Amino acid sequence: RGGALVISNDRFPTSLLDLPAIVESFKTYDDSALVKTADIGQMIMVGESDIVADVMEYRHGLPPLRDARKRRFLREPDLNVLTCSRLRKALL
Repeated sequence: RGGALVISNDRFPTSLLDLPAIVESFKTYDDSALVKTADIGQMIMVGESDIVADVMEYRHGLPPLRDARKRRFLREPDLNVLTCSRLRKALL
């Protein structure tokens, strides 16, 4: 899942990585209605050094996301029923 991108005489190592979640892309023609154009599930990572990623999945997803899979599937905290009922009574 690796390769090289050649621009003029420069070679850059590339790696094909899976995204942790599918990303939808949209396009607009009239600045009011959006049209879905694609489902994106993979990306090509291009680097400057000869190091190519050994992993098959990029854990952060696209740049705005940070640890997307970990935050998306975060386990909800365990709530104590007695504490919740006492708090509810105190607030009422």
